[in-house]
Amino acid sequence: MIKKMLIGLAAVLALLIAGGLVLPDDFHVERSVAVDAPLHRIQPLLEDLARWPEWSPWEQADTTIVTTLGEITRGVGASQSWTDGTGGGRLVLTRCEPGLVEYDVFFADSPKPARSIMRAVPGPGASTVVSWSMAGEMDMPVVGPYFKMLAGAMIGPMFQQGLDNLKRATEAEAMAPDTLDVATGEAEGGQP
Repeated sequence: MIKKMLIGLAAVLALLIAGGLVLPDDFHVERSVAVDAPLHRIQPLLEDLARWPEWSPWEQADTTIVTTLGEITRGVGASQSWTDGTGGGRLVLTRCEPGLVEYDVFFADSPKPARSIMRAVPGPGASTVVSWSMAGEMDMPVVGPYFKMLAGAMIGPMFQQGLDNLKRATEAEAMAPDTLDVATGEAEGGQP
C-alpha cells in the first residue's frame, strides 16, 4: 500500500515538474476604471512619482515600505526605489505622453523588468477610462509557470485599489478650480 502511494506521489511530482518545464512563464494583469475627469487632471498624477502617494495602493497595503524618489520625479527617466520585507525593488518611467505612461519595474535583484503601462482614453460621456497593466516573465525554473497563474490574484486587486484611489483623488481635484481670476474672482477651469 505504501509503495503504491509513493509511486503515485512520484508520478504526480514528475507531472508537476514536467508541466513547470513546458508551460509558459509569461504573465499579463490588467485592470481599469472610469474616472469622471478630463485627461489633463489625470495625467499629472500618473507621470509624477512625487504624486503617486496620493493614489498608490502599495504603502496602504504594507506600512513597512520605504520609498526613495530619484533625482528626476516626473517624465521619462523619473525613478524611485523601495525597500520592504520582501527585498524591495525599483522602477523607471520609460515613456510619458498624454494618455500613456510606461515604466519598468525591477523586483528585488531581478535583472529582467516587468513592463507596466497606464493608459487614459476617452470614456463614456465626459469620463476618461484609465487602465493599468503589467506584463513580464516569472523567471523561476519549474515553479515560474505556476506562480504566473497567481499573478492576477496577487497583483490585480492592488491595481484595482490603486485605480479606485486615483479615481477618488482625481475627481476630488477636478472639483477644485484650476486658477482664480483676480479681476473677476471667478474660477477658470474646474468647478467654482
